[in-house]
Formats: sequence, structure tokens, C-alpha cells
Amino acid sequence: MRKKTLLEFAKIVSGIFSNKEQALDNPKKFAHIQIHIRPLLFKTYKCFAFYSEQRYQHDIWNPYRQSINKLSQEEEIFIFSNYKIEDKERFTGGALDISLLDKISNYKLYKKSGCSMCFKETNPGNFLGTIESGCKCYIEYGSDKTYVKSRVTVNKNILISEDSGYEIETDKKIWGSEFGPLIFKKIVNFDCFINENWK
Repeated sequence: MRKKTLLEFAKIVSGIFSNKEQALDNPKKFAHIQIHIRPLLFKTYKCFAFYSEQRYQHDIWNPYRQSINKLSQEEEIFIFSNYKIEDKERFTGGALDISLLDKISNYKLYKKSGCSMCFKETNPGNFLGTIESGCKCYIEYGSDKTYVKSRVTVNKNILISEDSGYEIETDKKIWGSEFGPLIFKKIVNFDCFINENWK
């Protein structure tokens, strides 16, 4: 099996993803969510990077997750590192209007330690991503500090995601879907931005 290049994987993992079909089929179990993973110019952070937003479709100007993701490669593994953005509210809507991201590199980034996703090709064009080992990706959930487990399957058409949080002392599951993974279809791709001239 020919190994995918960094640019090929970037095309697969970027885009606009929607679980509309899943939400319409099971509205009591699944909210309608969109994930935007938009490539940034190489000069922004001097590396391959993306601006990401996740939000409920009924509240598109109030994303519940905003981040910068930097993409790198170590042998057969593609690493999707996660960063918090200083004053992230300034960039709300950047997934829809990229001009809002023009000055994003002027603001500090804070790496989310332990929260990188590591992707490996399982069969041609299909990748399995899991959070880096160590159970040290922490999220505050109410008054509880939890560690995250995350599993993502992605190809050029579909992204399937399942996140859950666990109590640090007991490993008891505190949050996460009770009805299985979220199934997103890619509804827009950004291939035209990702080529040998992306830099």
C-alpha cells in the first residue's frame, strides 16, 4: 500500500462535515452539528495548520469548540496537534469567512498538552485516529476534571467521531454519547487550497 503524503492526508481531514442525516434520523439522540476544518496559509504559523470550529447548526455564531490544529508526520503517523487561541471570540465565524482569520497569528496559542490525535492509515484512504497515550488530555466538566478518550475514523467522504470523559481517580465515565459515535459526511472540501503551492 502506497503511503499517503502530508498533502494527501490534509485534503482528507479538512473540509466541512455535517451529521445532518444522522440527526434527522434520530433527533432525540443526536444534535445537528457541523465541523469546519479550514486550511490556513503556510505563512500563518510556518507549518501546515488549520482553523477548526464545531457548533450546533441552530447556533452557528456560537461555536462550542474553536482551535488551531497543526499537522505533522512521523513515519507512518500523521499528528494533529491541538492549540487554544487567545481571545478566541475574535475569530468566531472564521470558518465561514476566512478574512476574519487574517491576523490570527498575532494572538498567542496554548498547546493542549496530551491532546494530539495520531492517525494511521488502516486500509487505502481510510485512517484511524486516537488521542495520544497517557490519559493526560484534561477537560473540566462542571466541577470535575476529566481525561478524554477520543477515536476518529476518516476518509475523503466521512468522519466518524466518538469522545468521552473519565474521572481521573476512578476511571469512571462522566460524559460522552450514550448512543454511539457521531457520523459526519463531508459536504464541502477545501482541496483547491491544498496543493504543492500551499506554502
